[in-house]
Amino acid sequence: MECGPNEPTLFNFENNSTRQFIHSLVLFQKAYAPIHGRICVFLCLFGVITNLIHCVVLTRPQMRQSAVNSIMTAVALCDLGTMGSYLIYIWHFVLGGNLCSNTQTHIWMYYLLLHIFLSIVLHTATLWLAVLMAFLRRMTLHRNTLYSKWQRVALARRASLTVIFIILLLCIPSLAVHQVIKYPHANWQPSFLCPKIISGILSKNHSEPIFTIIIRNTAMANGCWLFKANLWLTGICFKVIPCLLLLILSASLLQRLKQAEKKRCQLLLKQLSDSPKNDGRNSVDNLKQRGGIKKMHADRTTGLLLAILCVFLLTELPQGLIAILNAIYTADVHRFIYLTLGDVLDLLSLINSSVNFVLYCLMSSRYRQTFCSLFLPIKICGSCVANGGQSAPPLQSFVSEKQFNDNCDEQELKGTLAQRLAQRRRSTPTLRLQRIGSQQSHLSMRDWKERQQHQRRGSNFPKYLGEKIKEDSNDENKHQTNLQHLLTPNAGF
Repeated sequence: MECGPNEPTLFNFENNSTRQFIHSLVLFQKAYAPIHGRICVFLCLFGVITNLIHCVVLTRPQMRQSAVNSIMTAVALCDLGTMGSYLIYIWHFVLGGNLCSNTQTHIWMYYLLLHIFLSIVLHTATLWLAVLMAFLRRMTLHRNTLYSKWQRVALARRASLTVIFIILLLCIPSLAVHQVIKYPHANWQPSFLCPKIISGILSKNHSEPIFTIIIRNTAMANGCWLFKANLWLTGICFKVIPCLLLLILSASLLQRLKQAEKKRCQLLLKQLSDSPKNDGRNSVDNLKQRGGIKKMHADRTTGLLLAILCVFLLTELPQGLIAILNAIYTADVHRFIYLTLGDVLDLLSLINSSVNFVLYCLMSSRYRQTFCSLFLPIKICGSCVANGGQSAPPLQSFVSEKQFNDNCDEQELKGTLAQRLAQRRRSTPTLRLQRIGSQQSHLSMRDWKERQQHQRRGSNFPKYLGEKIKEDSNDENKHQTNLQHLLTPNAGF
């Protein structure tokens, strides 16, 4: 590929180290090329299967209510298209050639051109969707509200479709600079060892035209300015910018998580200093145990963010830098870099498209629970399926008789009440709560409102709550049998 006499050169071939470097690249390409096809077939099959599973898991009712999971579904679909297209390409052009078939027919060359276009569109969409996902997470933490508008599924879907549409428009130049032509003075002929020639099905003089893909003359005119502009667009907008944005957003997320962890540790230390050694739920041992569990979840979130960031930087940033070099030193980079390391760059893209399933299985407990309930037997899943959110435990009273009789302090009693109420709202489906006796459900809300009124009046709330619990204990026991029946998985709701 020559773009004119004034084309800058990247390599100085008068230097011995440069010649040795180029020679090493050629030797590496010759050694890796025979196994590239088999490795890619394995990665593509693995990626197609895992991304299909990824789509099924993320579209379950308990998973699709998250904005991040909605974007991850779009990422899985893009990766599925990338892996499927590359699997067809590698099977036909790398592994499918034989003595009796022409792999460079007119139809297959147009498929190759479509494969190049789809690979750029889908893989670039994956990168920018990852940036969108990190942006929504960061804005959610910035708002610091439970039901942030940035976590709406409808917003995530519209944003994902917008990103894909914009990338589709920006990738049109990559399709426009290429064209399919016929070799003017070359034809394909089957080998003399072809069984069809030996059996007489094909004659020895049989030949077919050969087609190939080239850069259009209009893109190569005026010093390849149109072709170089497309390379700049690919390198900067499709590779470098999303990697840098993902790095910045991930660093901001990690900083926010670090601040939250610091505040949590300060609160835990304060509770430890104010709590006796053995005092029920707020004892020193229980607080340490709860603090360790929360730290483990924070470490998993940090690990997931770091893993996603490292995968994208290691697989995509080198491709962006090489694309920029190709725009500057077009002839040298195309001849000595792309022709020798092109297979490795394709391998990096395939690795990036096949690791999301593994990362989510390692980092997300809800994802593992949903996956187990869908694809694995109950005996293998064990408690994973049992605790997958399919059934809710029976409701309990806000404060037990023992806790009240032990004369626990007011702050502990208020904390226990708030936690039990939050646990009831979190663990009991809304539909089943509506079917429970109205006296039971409305009683708890009335107690909660009266608790607020007594707090504002400055009255002795623990004593009042104890009297209320003793008065309503008989009513609660009456509804307990019906409540346990309604909350079983086979209750018919």
